[in-house]
Amino acid sequence: MDNPSGQTPPPSQQLFERITGYWVSQVIGAVARLGVADKLAAGARASDELARELDANPDGLYRLLRGGVTAGLFEESAPRTFSLTPMGACLRSNVPGSMRDMSIALCDRSHWLPWGRLHEAARTGHSTSRAALGIDIWEHFAKHPEEATHFARAMGDLSGLVATELPRLHDFSSYARVADIGGSQGVLLASVLRANPSVRGILFDLPHVIDGARARLQAEGLADRVELVGGSFFEPGVPAAEAYLLKHILHDWDDASSTRILQQLHRAAPSGAKLFLLEMVMPGDRNPTPTALMDLNMLVLVDGRERTAQEFKALLDGASWEMERVTPSQMGISLIEARRR
Repeated sequence: MDNPSGQTPPPSQQLFERITGYWVSQVIGAVARLGVADKLAAGARASDELARELDANPDGLYRLLRGGVTAGLFEESAPRTFSLTPMGACLRSNVPGSMRDMSIALCDRSHWLPWGRLHEAARTGHSTSRAALGIDIWEHFAKHPEEATHFARAMGDLSGLVATELPRLHDFSSYARVADIGGSQGVLLASVLRANPSVRGILFDLPHVIDGARARLQAEGLADRVELVGGSFFEPGVPAAEAYLLKHILHDWDDASSTRILQQLHRAAPSGAKLFLLEMVMPGDRNPTPTALMDLNMLVLVDGRERTAQEFKALLDGASWEMERVTPSQMGISLIEARRR
């Protein structure tokens, strides 16, 4: 609702704006899926012209673009003519900081439908993915490769943002081998290798994921420095390395499963090996935090959770890893360092 007076809106209007927040999410997701931002990259365009190029209904697209103005994605520089805002430019494909795949993935049914049953997750304490999708989210991705591709790219984009900070947060030059566990396309590992030319890498993930990483590593000129190993971090076969990276792995799992992962790493690691967890850390105070919303996301989707520093310490202690320090980053993700006992 508009508030022309400039005064703070009453609580009911503030609540209404939050209730309808999913309208904005779906506007962003639709704009991303249609590829509108790529069409506007060169400058302002008339909506009817865009509709012809996108094979969209002219009236429907105009109304979507007008909604995008409200969402902060576009400016209507002339009647029915739209240009990108800096926020809208983040929906372009294949640009640094792109959020296009993230917008599509998080507004798709794999996330959207389980979140529609949040009340059930709160009541039962368990994921609603099976109830909403008929199967768990990983099986859903296996059956719907297009959705899986957007999700994998979204996680790669997030890794790219984190990767820019990782070499600043820790000096990896003293390690002979750094293993990225569950590292998908190897974006995080590549940032470590580029910053440390003497270090060799190991990329460990499920076999079908590893196969998809080869081309990217070759394109980066790093293929001869990375060993690709397929397997599951729940089973024997985790490779030995002096340092291990795990980005957003433990938050996918409950405490028992997380402990199993840490135990497998401990069995594989040589004495004194280092472990680096890149995770959101739940603050210990009672102030509002976006980490609480991510925690609900993990509950709804996969029976996972976000944890406090003390909860991470308890997990690590239980698997014979000694937590040494927690370093926050500018991305809202912390680097949790531990050493093998």
